[in-house]
Amino acid sequence: MSFPWTWLPAVPLKCSLMIAAALLAAPAVGADAPAAGAAATATSTGTSPATTESQREAAAILKSMAEYMAGLQSFTCTFRAGYDVVQSSGQKIEFGETRRITMARPNRLRVEEVASDGVRDLALFDGRNMTAMNAVAKVFAQAPQPGSVDDALVYFVRDLKMRMPLALLLTTRLPKELPERVKAIDYVESDDIYGVPTDHIAGRGENVDFQFWITEGVHPLPLRVVITYTHSPGQPQYWANFSDWNISPKLADTTFEFKPPPGARKIAFAVQVPRPNDTRPPAAANGEIQP
Repeated sequence: MSFPWTWLPAVPLKCSLMIAAALLAAPAVGADAPAAGAAATATSTGTSPATTESQREAAAILKSMAEYMAGLQSFTCTFRAGYDVVQSSGQKIEFGETRRITMARPNRLRVEEVASDGVRDLALFDGRNMTAMNAVAKVFAQAPQPGSVDDALVYFVRDLKMRMPLALLLTTRLPKELPERVKAIDYVESDDIYGVPTDHIAGRGENVDFQFWITEGVHPLPLRVVITYTHSPGQPQYWANFSDWNISPKLADTTFEFKPPPGARKIAFAVQVPRPNDTRPPAAANGEIQP
């Protein structure tokens, strides 16, 4: 993704999906919220028992969402997201994107992105290969990766050093890993998102505060997420608004087939390119937002 601000740092991975890498690497939700006891000690999701009814309720809602998401065998959704890039002056500049996610477990995933500057990217996993494409530059990279979507996401982010916002929400490990990273959580209020009743919960992790707005009822899907990186200069935020959830889509096999557009050129992932002294581009640090 290119940026119109000349003082922004250069993009290290030409083919990357261009946004914060470790968004739920310490997944917590929530800046300060007007909930009673929002900064209380950890609930049953953490290391000590919940101390209030609202904390127990929030922990149960988060657990319900995690289990429901991990149990979905297929789904499609769209989310519009924005993230802050803090300048050396302390000024925050927000950039955004829209992503369309198509999931078919155990081993197929398609993520289409349109960035705020119009750049289009694609990440595709078909059970055999991981593919990333930048449609504007007409380049794509592929790497063999058999296994599950969980395996592919780990390989994509950790080994290929690519970026996948909210990747943990797409894995079956969510019910185990998300509660382990929550240090405190509380219920804020019953809210309305897009005309849908939601439970608004807020919590804290090791490096981030977080907020979730989760659909009430038997389909506890996330409709909004806000993450604040409390240990990063300027405390930048990342937010995402989800829409168009379909938990029983009819998906054709061609959805997960990669056909390079005419004139597209195959390149290597940046991490695969030999570098002087065998150096490698560093992985994004947990809790850091990088363009």
